[in-house]
Amino acid sequence: MSSDLHTTATCMFCDRLLRLRDYGVYHPFKRDHGPFDIYVCTACGSCQTEPPPSRDSLASLYASYRDGLPNMHRTITEDDPQIALYRLCLDRIILMLGLGANDEFTWLDVGAGGGEFSTLMTETFPRSRGVAIDLHPRPMSLAGISAIEWRQIDISSKEFAASLPQANLVASISVWEHVLRPDLFIVSLLQLLRPGGMLYLLCPNNASWASRLLGRRWPYFTPGEHLAIPTPVGAVRCLERGWDLIQGASERIIVRARPLMLPYTPRYVFRRLGAEFLGRMLPTGWSLPLPVGALEVVLIRPAVMVSEGI
Repeated sequence: MSSDLHTTATCMFCDRLLRLRDYGVYHPFKRDHGPFDIYVCTACGSCQTEPPPSRDSLASLYASYRDGLPNMHRTITEDDPQIALYRLCLDRIILMLGLGANDEFTWLDVGAGGGEFSTLMTETFPRSRGVAIDLHPRPMSLAGISAIEWRQIDISSKEFAASLPQANLVASISVWEHVLRPDLFIVSLLQLLRPGGMLYLLCPNNASWASRLLGRRWPYFTPGEHLAIPTPVGAVRCLERGWDLIQGASERIIVRARPLMLPYTPRYVFRRLGAEFLGRMLPTGWSLPLPVGALEVVLIRPAVMVSEGI
């Protein structure tokens, strides 16, 4: 199969031409999920699956998971939770928004998984109000936490944001790569953002050294699950296109995308790579910032509308 073969689809991040990169690949943990072809954008370098899996096949995949993650991942994190990753995201948000512990504001955790980030939000900001959203029912880990409202919604649907309130903070951590239409997903998220609010995304970075060096062995390379992975250029362009679609030039926004090292425990890393015996010998809780190939994407909406030309 020629590597310069193109598809009729265009990049969902920047709307440019795609070329074939990986042909006939399968999900690494569910071998009957596939085969899939992965295309890369000739302009921004982002990648996506074409054609994407059907909604039925995705429903079957996620039905086999626990709270949004494969059973293997949930098992190896039960005795070694990777809370440091969510704390890093929260620290970054606090820094950029200048939040204080007693501040009153609203937030949305879109693709909340096991509720790790939502729990940190309620613990850190007891006067805030939040809604956690995901495809599966409310996790048991959130039982008894009345401050977190849970909404069971398919975030890949075009109308998923219609029943949700606007918020000062819209966070979506390790989710963007899972949705069928990352461009439409961004439009929905932006519609949920109040003036002066921030959209915070964490996702894989297809332009990272980790992606280039590891290729198909990159842990974020999960065909049929990670359906589209942006680069910094593609991410910024996608957010700008989404904002232009819903607001045009009526408001000026700040958009940033930067590589981010993520803290994982060595115990988790070794077990994630299959070295179970070695991983179990290491202590829990101790994490290190690692160049795993992650991308932080931020959009800040101005508090006051600024007219064009002023």
